[in-house]
Amino acid sequence: MSVSVRAELQLKEELNRTILQSLISSFGIDPLLFEDKKGGDVTTINNIRKHYNSDSDIYIPEHIKNEHENRGEYKPAYINSKGESVKVDLYHTHNNYINKGKDDKKSQVNGQLHDTYRNTLMNENENRQLDHIISSHEVHNDAGRVLAGIDGVNLANQESNFQSTHSYVNNLKSNHSMDKFLDEILPKTINSKKERIQNNQEKLNSIPSDTPEQRHNKRKLEDKIKKEKEHIEVLESLNHEEMRKADKKARLVYDQQINEEYYKSSRFFKDTALASATAGFNMGLRQAIGLILAEIWFELREGIPHLYEKTKSNFEFKDFITNLKILLSDIWERVKSRFRNVLEIFKDGILSGLLSSLTTTFINIFMTTHRQIGRLIRELWSSLVSAAKLIFFNPNKLTVGELTREVIRVLSIGASVSLGVIINQTLASVMTFPFGIELAAFVSAIATGLITLGITYFLDHSEVMQKVWRFLDQFKNEARQTLEYFQKVNAELDRYLIELASLEFNLDVKSIAKFTDDLLLENSEYERSLILAAEINKRSIEIPFEPGNVDSLRSWLKGL
Repeated sequence: MSVSVRAELQLKEELNRTILQSLISSFGIDPLLFEDKKGGDVTTINNIRKHYNSDSDIYIPEHIKNEHENRGEYKPAYINSKGESVKVDLYHTHNNYINKGKDDKKSQVNGQLHDTYRNTLMNENENRQLDHIISSHEVHNDAGRVLAGIDGVNLANQESNFQSTHSYVNNLKSNHSMDKFLDEILPKTINSKKERIQNNQEKLNSIPSDTPEQRHNKRKLEDKIKKEKEHIEVLESLNHEEMRKADKKARLVYDQQINEEYYKSSRFFKDTALASATAGFNMGLRQAIGLILAEIWFELREGIPHLYEKTKSNFEFKDFITNLKILLSDIWERVKSRFRNVLEIFKDGILSGLLSSLTTTFINIFMTTHRQIGRLIRELWSSLVSAAKLIFFNPNKLTVGELTREVIRVLSIGASVSLGVIINQTLASVMTFPFGIELAAFVSAIATGLITLGITYFLDHSEVMQKVWRFLDQFKNEARQTLEYFQKVNAELDRYLIELASLEFNLDVKSIAKFTDDLLLENSEYERSLILAAEINKRSIEIPFEPGNVDSLRSWLKGL
């Protein structure tokens, strides 16, 4: 068997091992070690707000939920000197709120108070109130503010969150957000008032004015219509663009304070570090177990048929147990031989899991990740770490073309597994019948394997890709060119020595080469012993024990 054929077989064996390990890790072990959650494992400001405002499926730990539930009442009660329970509004009795109201009153008297909501100076006689741009009610119940551990009263009562405006606007806005006020409350109120004005006007026209009582009722209705029209005039004078700008500016300061307080806190760092360490360890364990199980499978795949052949015609329980022990011993030897690789892949898995957890947490600061996104990120980082090791260390000293092909192969396996994850999630949501989840995992694993094999075959056998690899191999450094020159010289010397040995010593070189290749390709000690026994019999070599007979070997050893 030629060296190129042997190398190709070894490559196929390694490819089979890699694919099998990926399938075992991603679809067999992954669900056991990882519980992917919507929003990830680390609570962020973005996610906790979404959880309480619109999406309760986002994962929030119970102790954080308890903190939010125990945030206190918006208007806490206390017992006064008379023994009465009194509600106190801490937000509207804060010193900053009171002092700002006094300052704005002076500015209004002097004709210098600007109402940003209407983009005009307030008249001295207008009813004025100080509005919390972000309502104090919203600040108090903001889950992000509670998570950051910031006092709501102080946070709401700062200069950036104050705006004096017409009292009716402030009362109508109440505890609504600016967007809800402008998009829902305001147009609904204006339409409602216009309808009431029209109805009251019709009613006014139908009321006679013959008696003092009728004239009094008529004046009351006229005053009501006038007040409604004044309210509409105030509401229609609101500058929506300026109001949204004021809200955006206030929220920018508000959110910046909350984000800085939380994301710089030891609490966030501890939670992130714990989640990353856990994910790293689990990922390393996942990869290591996947490799071990793949090796066990390959040994069983080779050993079980031989065990069956040896016992099917003349079954002896004692021989079966002996052969089974040999098989298990071979499995153990195979796993031990890969121990260095197990440690290496465990370390790579730790790095992949660590980076995937950090990436998921970072993304969740700005947007919420779904469950399958967490798995996709994990598989992506697993491929990227493997590809980075190839690029920066190139342990097998591959050429540029070979290195590029192997990097693409590693990334394609990661992409195939990621696609399999998507298929798995899609099928699992549809297959709600018994064993549907298991069937979805099986189908997605098969799909992943087929896609990987297809891409690998394309990389290895496509004419286009072969041209690409040959083109890239042209870019070799001087050291590489020198090495290849001496490799050619060495190969030529080997050829000359083989011919010389064949002439001088009458050796069958091809037969010896085949014998050597057969030994190298076998991973089982039992199989090697059979090959050696066959060669001994073929060449009539005399040895002091019977080949393949364990009892004969033991007897000879005892006699030494």
